[in-house]
Amino acid sequence: MKKATHSVKVGAVRRVSIASHPNEYEFTSEIEPNSNDQLTKKQLFDRRISKSAVPQPEVHKKKYISTLETPKNVRLQYITDTTNDNQHHSKNSSPPSPSLSQHPQQYMTTAQEHTAAINKLHQIPTISKKKVLVGISASLIIATIITVPTVLGILLTKSKESTSTITTTASTVNVSAYWSFDNTAADSYGVYNGQLTNSPSYSASGSNSFPYVGHGQALNFNSASSQSVLVSTPFFNLSYTSFTIEAWIYYSTSTSDRGIFGQCQCSTCANQCLYLIMRNNRLYVDFISNYLSGSTAISTTYWYHIAFVYNYETRQQILYLNGVQDAIKSSAQPYQGQNGSINIGSSRAYSTTYYYQSYIDNVALTTRAKSSVEILRDASLMAYYSFDSPNPTVDNGPNGLDGTSNNIVTATGRVNEAMRFLGSSSSYFRAYGFYQMFYGVVSLKPFSMAMWINPSSISNIAIIQIFSSSMSSCYILLGISSSNSLTGQLFVYNTGSTAWLTGPFVTQNTWTHISLTYSSGNGYTLYVDGVLFGSTGTASYPWSGTFAYLFIGYPASCSGSANGYYQGYVDELYIYNRELSQTDVTSLANP
Repeated sequence: MKKATHSVKVGAVRRVSIASHPNEYEFTSEIEPNSNDQLTKKQLFDRRISKSAVPQPEVHKKKYISTLETPKNVRLQYITDTTNDNQHHSKNSSPPSPSLSQHPQQYMTTAQEHTAAINKLHQIPTISKKKVLVGISASLIIATIITVPTVLGILLTKSKESTSTITTTASTVNVSAYWSFDNTAADSYGVYNGQLTNSPSYSASGSNSFPYVGHGQALNFNSASSQSVLVSTPFFNLSYTSFTIEAWIYYSTSTSDRGIFGQCQCSTCANQCLYLIMRNNRLYVDFISNYLSGSTAISTTYWYHIAFVYNYETRQQILYLNGVQDAIKSSAQPYQGQNGSINIGSSRAYSTTYYYQSYIDNVALTTRAKSSVEILRDASLMAYYSFDSPNPTVDNGPNGLDGTSNNIVTATGRVNEAMRFLGSSSSYFRAYGFYQMFYGVVSLKPFSMAMWINPSSISNIAIIQIFSSSMSSCYILLGISSSNSLTGQLFVYNTGSTAWLTGPFVTQNTWTHISLTYSSGNGYTLYVDGVLFGSTGTASYPWSGTFAYLFIGYPASCSGSANGYYQGYVDELYIYNRELSQTDVTSLANP
């Protein structure tokens, strides 16, 4: 025993430091001159060992972009309604710490092994302190030898893409830009303002064909003059993130590639050059060696809504045409360009710059992957009037076709608020600019409308009337008729073939949902409270070439006998440039 205790003196302190582990362990023993000497040393030894546990590292997880907004012409209330992220923030440049989800278990296991080994040492009174300390030193050295290579192995074997993502992580802030091209190349948010290159021209205000709605203007590009819009400052960062590009285009067919949108850091480097073009009269998008081609050929003399979505979380590229998915690619690497200007009306790839020919309008860009539902809405919703205060006549759809009203009262509606019509010649609502209805710029194209009505009178009432832009001719699209002692029967009137579609009877002072759709093949189809009632079959309308007015409660006498002024409530008026499905109608009828 003397040899085991020869260096210990009464009241003396021995300090042993082991520096082979990243945290220094100190074991200190104090020996008091009393009969409980061995128990006191054990307690002090336990107390100090408990302070030497290895701290666990923090675990940081990458935050992905949350899934908002639909662009709006000039007026941006619709964008505000659909997202909380539309303020103009700069993107986060500070990446989160790399994920260490595999590490905590390694450290915790090691610490637990240390504690268990030390506790066992306490329970063997025949072993000297020196042997105990030697055993602890050995176990710590062995644990360090095992742990350090393991941790380094995990860190060094991370994938190349994961390492890049750590240093260029996508921002959680949703960044948006919107170029309406209404006689300006400025961003409607006032941040990513563009400048015209080689003077592309704006369409004439009020043109019957340009833009695609009777509001504002569009930008006309001439490929021979190398025209485009340049957005150089500030840099719009699309790298390592989800994003959506949308635009309306009026295409001039060509065997040459036509550039629509581009951003390029290195025109020959994989995933560092983004270009969206028309190739072989189809949509085509590429990041360089990472491309997707559309499947539908685009024709001339008609406006198309186009969209490209890159979903960073699912690694998918998706092309949409008129709100319908046209092509999709999975396992697509993200765009990685860290600088470069945005070009609208031109795109560069490799050593070639492609220029667009004809019109582009309402270009929208946002750093999130819009859903298929949002894309379809952006492409097909011509107008939406909620009739809610404080601006009951504002169009809450993407096109800014605000209406006007006269002698209208705002009242409690089926959804929030509604318009109340007084049943007089001075009480009406109207909106202008519809290119795809009976008097639309393009003929025989589908359209739909849906609304809630609550009539106070049900005797020979015109609910919706459609006028030409000159107001020289009109027809009743939807009304209520009374004949042979039967009052309150809905009807749809098609002057093109002088055919009537009569519907069910509505109840006075009761909310009823009505959906009316049109296509050249199905004609007019009527749904009441979400239920299909009937269809005219094949029908056409011969008049087109001018934007249409839509009136509710207007005092004009159109063809037909039901020309009374509408009296009652109207709420939630939707107008689409497509034929709604039963599913669409059911959704609208059950808000």
